[in-house]
Amino acid sequence: MTPNERYRQVAILHMQCLDRGFLATLGQDFLALMYEAIDQADDSLLITEECNGEIAGFITGGAGMGAIYKRMLRSPLRLGWALAPALISPAKVRRILEILRYSSNAGLPEGLPDAELLSLAVAPQWRGKSVADRLYAALVDEFSRRGVEAFRIIVGEALAPAHRFYQRMGAQISSEIEVHGGEKSMVYVHRL
Repeated sequence: MTPNERYRQVAILHMQCLDRGFLATLGQDFLALMYEAIDQADDSLLITEECNGEIAGFITGGAGMGAIYKRMLRSPLRLGWALAPALISPAKVRRILEILRYSSNAGLPEGLPDAELLSLAVAPQWRGKSVADRLYAALVDEFSRRGVEAFRIIVGEALAPAHRFYQRMGAQISSEIEVHGGEKSMVYVHRL
């Protein structure tokens, strides 16, 4: 699988599995560019599990999204093209600005780790086969290898299965925030 095909498959899986989040509304082109930037930036990583040429699941982590968005700006034409449909919607522009504010750590409680689990998704046909467990363990191993002592996970309050999963994997609730106005999220911290 070529890198571009990998990023495209990850983007499609994001849109299918993380469809309740705002980023999914920005479309496949934006997401493919974002996952490419995550994979190529120094302080972030994209881990995938593949089977028969298909992405069964993926997990991403890093030291926030700021460096990733800067990396995306290295491709201004691709970024502009990918965001063009969203830029005609004032509501989407507002949400994009909220995400940029969050990615600068504004509004986060003091004392949280810089490292963060950014996204995790498993294709429906691969759920119940420990793919998420293996991906999470691979992220923990990679963070440990990089000298990370703890990482945070932001989870929308309404995502009960995600809360159960992160708690089962050893993450502890740390605090509560609002990334988007009126939408509560829980902040977990996983110590290594």
